[in-house]
Amino acid sequence: MTIWPEGHVASRIVVPASRGMRLLAIVAAGAALVSIALAPIAVSLALFTAHADPQAVFGTKALFPGERVTPAFVVGDASSGSQVDRSSSFAAAADGLTTTTSAWSTAYAAGRYLEFDLNSSLAAGVAVTTATFDFRFASSGAGQACYYFEVRRISTGAVIGTYGSSGAPVGCVTGTSQASFSTSIASSLTTTSVANDLRVRAFGKETGSGAMVIDRATVGGSTPYQSFTLYPVMFRDAADTTPELIPWGLDVP
Repeated sequence: MTIWPEGHVASRIVVPASRGMRLLAIVAAGAALVSIALAPIAVSLALFTAHADPQAVFGTKALFPGERVTPAFVVGDASSGSQVDRSSSFAAAADGLTTTTSAWSTAYAAGRYLEFDLNSSLAAGVAVTTATFDFRFASSGAGQACYYFEVRRISTGAVIGTYGSSGAPVGCVTGTSQASFSTSIASSLTTTSVANDLRVRAFGKETGSGAMVIDRATVGGSTPYQSFTLYPVMFRDAADTTPELIPWGLDVP
């Protein structure tokens, strides 16, 4: 530092350049420390100020307590090392599994029919909103096969609905190409209590006195709470007037 001697009008203090540089360095370092200290605060504010909780959405279902037992109808058997389809031949369409009936007559007759007793897997006392009998079949030969059917109660045998007639069958198929028919039976199947006690009796004929080949026979429907499909646990073949009872093999008491 230099001090001018007396006699000079002005005086000044001179700071060496090296000290000035050190002072600037101290100021810069202090500013850097302040910015580092404030940086996490800024980041934290950015992370939390824009957060919003998503809305939770819940659905409701009706619960119907009780024990309901039903067998499987779609079954794969791999006991041999390779899986084989052992499903019910009535369960699905176009799966390669069919049932051939005994021979029909060329005319309808009260004693010539097929019967399907459906499984009882539903909670009782619930309204049924839609219901259909789904039938897929063909003739076993070149003739024409036709059918109409009744809906009955298993417990009493009572007829609760008739669909089609001998003069106006529900469906006819000529030849061996399978065709599907779906008929609403909602007017007969009004509650699940009826669905759990359901039998379908189909009357048929075949112009060449041949058999039918059946690919599917199920009842589909819905309630306000679920959709459902019912499958035959008992099949009666009386096409030739001699009833043969064929239970579904997995329907074990």
